[in-house]
Amino acid sequence: MRRMLAPHSITRTFMTYLIFLSVLPLVIVGWTSYQTSRRTLEEESRQYTRELVTNQKEYLDLQIDQIESLLANISGVEEIRDTLESEDPQKNTYTELVTQARIGYILNGYSNLEGLVSIDIFTVNYVHYHVGDTLNVENIRQDVRNALFAKALDDDSFVVWAGIEDNVNANSTHKKVVTAIKTLNHINHATLQQEPIALFLVNYSAEDLHTHFSKTNLGEGAYLLVLDGENRYIYHPDPAQLGQTAPDELTSHLTDSSGSVTTSIAGESMAVNYTHSDRTDWAVISLVPLDTLAAKTAPIGRTTTLVLVASFSVVLVTALFFNQNIVAPIQEITARFQQLQEDKPGSQAHLPVRGNDEIAELMRWFNTFMDSLAEKREAEAQIQASLQEKDVLLKEIHHRVKNNLQIISSLLNLQMEEVEDPDIQHIFQDSKNRVRSMALIHEKLYQSQNLARIDFAGYVRNLSDYLLRTYRAAHVRLTVEADEVYFGVDTAVPCSLILNELISNAIKHAFPNGRSGQITIELRTLPNEIIHLSVRDDGIGLDSYVQSQSPSSLGLQLVRTLVNQLHGKIELVSQNGQSGTEFQIIFPTL
Repeated sequence: MRRMLAPHSITRTFMTYLIFLSVLPLVIVGWTSYQTSRRTLEEESRQYTRELVTNQKEYLDLQIDQIESLLANISGVEEIRDTLESEDPQKNTYTELVTQARIGYILNGYSNLEGLVSIDIFTVNYVHYHVGDTLNVENIRQDVRNALFAKALDDDSFVVWAGIEDNVNANSTHKKVVTAIKTLNHINHATLQQEPIALFLVNYSAEDLHTHFSKTNLGEGAYLLVLDGENRYIYHPDPAQLGQTAPDELTSHLTDSSGSVTTSIAGESMAVNYTHSDRTDWAVISLVPLDTLAAKTAPIGRTTTLVLVASFSVVLVTALFFNQNIVAPIQEITARFQQLQEDKPGSQAHLPVRGNDEIAELMRWFNTFMDSLAEKREAEAQIQASLQEKDVLLKEIHHRVKNNLQIISSLLNLQMEEVEDPDIQHIFQDSKNRVRSMALIHEKLYQSQNLARIDFAGYVRNLSDYLLRTYRAAHVRLTVEADEVYFGVDTAVPCSLILNELISNAIKHAFPNGRSGQITIELRTLPNEIIHLSVRDDGIGLDSYVQSQSPSSLGLQLVRTLVNQLHGKIELVSQNGQSGTEFQIIFPTL
């Protein structure tokens, strides 16, 4: 079978070598440089972001310090404490104005504290003092005030930072504020226990925080977040998210006082840096997409890619040149050999020779080979014609031998008609069958495409049918079990005579007086090119004289002689007194 070669396989091999020797090291160096640069820039970006988060946390702490200082100053004014400790549950206008004036005086010292919305004081007797963005305090959210009061009582901190809350004053323009609360206590002289007398509440503008933090630019898609102690947004780039609870996919990573993690937020991989305030447990968080971190390495990646594209272009051009000057001529020779194998017209034409290199020398030798091949094919054609002539003559010889043997068979038949003695007629019949068995061999060879071998399995069936018809043995069934075996003439002729004798003897002697029976012929191939031939019948068996080692029967003498001629062995399997006879013959193929 013709072996098909993959097209351009030499070119691919050359390109592979070229890539491994030149381009691959460049790819490794470029990729390593790119990854190193990317990691370095990412680490610098992360460090910058961590410092930025820390700075923003410190800014919050500064605001917290000022607000706590403000609360401390207000709660420390004796006049304000005396007013709040007064048992009179009613306040008069003068008292309110004086208290508010004192608070306002204190606020003058915090003029640099931007974003302060209001200061509210609620006594346990429901007296309210207010200084802030509006003087309209008629609509106080009682539920918010009560919740803040309860939260302050549950926490023993100096100042409790409630985080982002609804403004207790519903009339304020600031609906969401950052709230700090503090309770003012006094000692009950009757019980000597501390009791709360008022709630100080400072509201800080969330909008002011939004203005401050939104100025921070962390890069495309990056942003800051500020969460209170309950994971609510104090600052979010989207003001509509103010006061909403942050998702668990973010807050689940904020377990330490500060840290850096990489996680997926809303389906995008983000680098998260965070730090908690020790004062409020608020968290300042930066979220930077990983693509943004690596954005500065994009020019390096593009440059590396351009260099690689240029390198591959050089490889491609070199490969094309290599293909045109080396591979193409070799492919042309390969194609011409394929044409020669398929015997296509023009396959013996010479190939053009270009240059004086090794490829040109290969072309010259190919043309020389074509000249030699043409002479060889002419000689082979003459030999083939001679062989065909000899095959015709050999077939003719087989045909004439077969005809001559048939003539001999016919002469024996005529001679039989002139003899009246039955024993002599049997002798003539046996001779005729022997001649017929040899004639059948030559007939098979004449009909065969291969004059050197004969299909012996088919021959056995034809010979068996002929003998059954000759002896008119309708009462005998004959079975042939044969492998596909081919013999030459030197083996086929002795085997045919052996089978003729054994089958004829079985038909004539194993089933006397029209007794019905079975004759089985087996022809098997054994390992090491050994042939096993068996002729078996279920008739009356042979007598002791015939079973002896040197029988005088002419047929059995002929069988033994022919077996020796085949360098084989014959064995009589059946024993005296038992019905049936089996001859087993083993011989090598010649």
